[in-house]
Amino acid sequence: MNDWPELTALYEVVPELGSCALHDVHIDERDTSVTLGFETAHLPEHPLPAWGEPGTAYNTLYFTLVFTGVRDLRISGILAEAERTVRITGAAAGRWEVAVDGVARSIRFSAAGSRVTRVRAGLRGAL
Repeated sequence: MNDWPELTALYEVVPELGSCALHDVHIDERDTSVTLGFETAHLPEHPLPAWGEPGTAYNTLYFTLVFTGVRDLRISGILAEAERTVRITGAAAGRWEVAVDGVARSIRFSAAGSRVTRVRAGLRGAL
């Protein structure tokens, strides 16, 4: 997996993306980018002090990953699914291969780079 300092500073072990809820997908053809928004109830071991007390001030963490230089984008299906796998692997020529696969949909592409653009804590009902 890519080294995202915004997440590795918070976690001893960053949660597997497949265990996080995928709540947002944004495709920007002008910038050839794909943004994936994730949510996890796996709270960080090193939270930001501004977030307050875990469990009372927040019980979930939201973060977005932006993949840039996207090529070979393939989308199948439109249904949102709770059960799916997320794989990010290194590929030839320094590109990342990204696959989000469920029973009824999939999103696949290759990307030149990636970065975390937003990390925030929130308080919500059961995930």
